[in-house]
Amino acid sequence: MKFTEEQYQTIVEMFEKVNDEYNMGFLNPNIVTFFQDKLYKEFGNVLYFVEDWQTITAFANPLTREWAHDKFVEKEKKYYWNSIKTNSSGHHSRLFKVESGNVTSYSRAEPADNISEDEQLTESEIREWGYNPDMFDREEVQ
Repeated sequence: MKFTEEQYQTIVEMFEKVNDEYNMGFLNPNIVTFFQDKLYKEFGNVLYFVEDWQTITAFANPLTREWAHDKFVEKEKKYYWNSIKTNSSGHHSRLFKVESGNVTSYSRAEPADNISEDEQLTESEIREWGYNPDMFDREEVQ
């Protein structure tokens, strides 16, 4: 099963919280039951613990976390985000990421052929900066 980025983050944060609050390190024999109970409350029947437990423990283990993320977390698709409405000059705005990591927009008359990587953004990136994806036409990056 592939996990979403949100599920991955929830699992990692949940394990860190359990570890900090209850001093239940990864090798504590009680962690499996305790962690399964917490995950069941969070996800319900979405996770099949018998099949997914190895992946979940790989997310929880700091030594295997990065490897497990690369292997078991679904990659978010990237898009080009053009505003649906035009500005007063009749141009559409396009979102892009600046060097600081912020997402902002600029106006362009027509999409150019030389689109740069800083214009390839995921939906979570634009939401993080307060943009509503419904206000944009998105074109999937190939």
